Amino acid sequence: MDDAQALAKKYLGGGEKIDASVEAPPQDHLNPATGEAAVEVSRVEVLKTEQPLAGIVIGYKSDSVIGQSSSFALDVLQTMASGWGYPTGYLFDTLRGRGLVYVVQANDMPGVRTNLPGTFIVLAGCDPKNVNTVVDLILENVARCQGTDQDMQSDWFERSKQLITTGEAMENETAAQQAMTASLDELYGLGYDYHAHFAERINSVTLDQVREAARSRLRQCVVSVSTPLPDLVDRKTGERTYSAFPPVDLTPRGVQHDVGK
Repeated sequence: MDDAQALAKKYLGGGEKIDASVEAPPQDHLNPATGEAAVEVSRVEVLKTEQPLAGIVIGYKSDSVIGQSSSFALDVLQTMASGWGYPTGYLFDTLRGRGLVYVVQANDMPGVRTNLPGTFIVLAGCDPKNVNTVVDLILENVARCQGTDQDMQSDWFERSKQLITTGEAMENETAAQQAMTASLDELYGLGYDYHAHFAERINSVTLDQVREAARSRLRQCVVSVSTPLPDLVDRKTGERTYSAFPPVDLTPRGVQHDVGK
């Protein structure tokens, strides 16, 4: 036991500790005067490829860093939009529900330091003829998390938190899994017992915190498209605002992983 502790201190305990109180500055300059939900597309890049499938990557300037308090709200936001461990949420049930994509997934990918922050990213694969519609729906359904309680569906918010805590518990059942998680948390400067408080931090997230995370972290993005038919892509840069959002059926017919009550 003493040898194990000595090795842990030598190889895992010497890194810089993360100051969770340091948050990225809010992107206030993007807030529209109307207060409507909005996103600014700062760049659109299109690459011609010989593959038959079109690939879409939308990266948001979230400036997220491991250990920041806002990371828990982003985890819940990710789950509401795209699922946790398996696909569901606004993006999946809208885009797959309409048969527009083969795959779609959102992930918050935090950096390890404030001077090397991460991004919130959405990936999708679709038929080249569907690219413009898919881009529009991705932007709309991520911006949805800036909307009203009705737009976000408060019952889905509560279920999303349950998905996260249940999934994380199942992934950390064994001693080996727990040791791996504790080691990585210590390596990242979070402390070996950081994950022991993960569930309570997720459960303490409020819908207002998710909304604020969306408004302050997911207001600026770049769009990248790889497609064999680049001439079909006509999406432009600029700000998009949303005064209302169409309802999302989160229990579509035939989707067995989420059949409601």
